[in-house]
Amino acid sequence: MVAQRHAIFREKALKHYTQGRKKDVLPNFSSISAALFAWLLLVSLIATGLVAWYGQVPIFLPGSGIVLGSGNKATTAGGASALAFFAPEQATQLRVGDTVQVQFGASSSHVAGTVAQVMPGTTDLATALTHYGLNFGNTASQSQQIAVALIKLGADFPATSYAGSTVVVEVTVGTQSLFSALTGIQL
Repeated sequence: MVAQRHAIFREKALKHYTQGRKKDVLPNFSSISAALFAWLLLVSLIATGLVAWYGQVPIFLPGSGIVLGSGNKATTAGGASALAFFAPEQATQLRVGDTVQVQFGASSSHVAGTVAQVMPGTTDLATALTHYGLNFGNTASQSQQIAVALIKLGADFPATSYAGSTVVVEVTVGTQSLFSALTGIQL
């Protein structure tokens, strides 16, 4: 008599075992929290790049100046004014109507103003002062060229109190992208 071979495993167990071996098993390289952090980091970098690319910041021209007294011919139109001096290469960027922030000496107080007049081209300091009716005697560095602008200060500004005071001025001449301001690369 021939002995029958009986399987020692049930048919259902074998089928379950072979199906488990056929499935693809992917390795788990990271957790859900790490993947979420990576996506949030990518989104924040893209948002920062967009803000830097499309965000605009103002461009200022720095200068110095002097507050004119009430007896000068530049102040006869009413209101206080200041005479501002800039580097010669900045003369082409100055425009009538530009907004100005005026700071008095070392104080932190600012006064807003506008550019009322820009002398064409460049000139030396002595010529600019005599043009506006100022005489400070023998001015040093008379051959140095400067750009000159007349700044109208607010009507309520006390010109008599500050006449002859030196000021620091910043003229807003335009805007540029935040990316250009941070990197120095002009787009």
